Amino acid sequence: MTDRPDPLSETPDERAFLERITPALRAPETLKSGFDDRVMEAVRAEAPIRYPGPRAPWWRRPRTVRLSPLAGLGLAAGFAGLVALGTLATAGRFGPAEERPVATAVDTVHLVRFAISAPDARRVALVGDFNGWAGGTELSASAVAGVWTITLPLPRGRHQYAFLIDGVRWVIDPTAVIVRDDFGTETSVVTVSGTGAS
Repeated sequence: MTDRPDPLSETPDERAFLERITPALRAPETLKSGFDDRVMEAVRAEAPIRYPGPRAPWWRRPRTVRLSPLAGLGLAAGFAGLVALGTLATAGRFGPAEERPVATAVDTVHLVRFAISAPDARRVALVGDFNGWAGGTELSASAVAGVWTITLPLPRGRHQYAFLIDGVRWVIDPTAVIVRDDFGTETSVVTVSGTGAS
């Protein structure tokens, strides 16, 4: 068991402060005569809320909704169920991406274009197993504001990559297949086959 200070214990300064203010806090409060009558008169004078017209529309009338704790719990559980069903339906509709060719070519040089939208970036680099993950290859700002691109020749095979924004932020390609390594780091995948990239 660790030695932790008792949160209710007092320092000597706190104890002295409490001793100074306690008599004033414990002293009885004397109210002037007629105080109760003045309070009740003010309460009676309080005007009720009035709505324009002879009778306000139903959506402007005040309503009080009372729920028992059990009904409130049931309502919360129903809402949580709707959120869970919506999430499952969305996950089924937008399932995991499949690896497929990005482009096909019969040539021995396979050019692959990488692009990312990073409107606030000052510098974007492409890092991957094809450039040793070190430093990266700088992307250029395209004619479209905030979009950075580069086209690289890649050898055949399966290549993992990511974008490094401003030298500090690791971003995966949202349009590519995503893989996670043993340490939980996510990278994007592009596969270059004999006929093109995927």
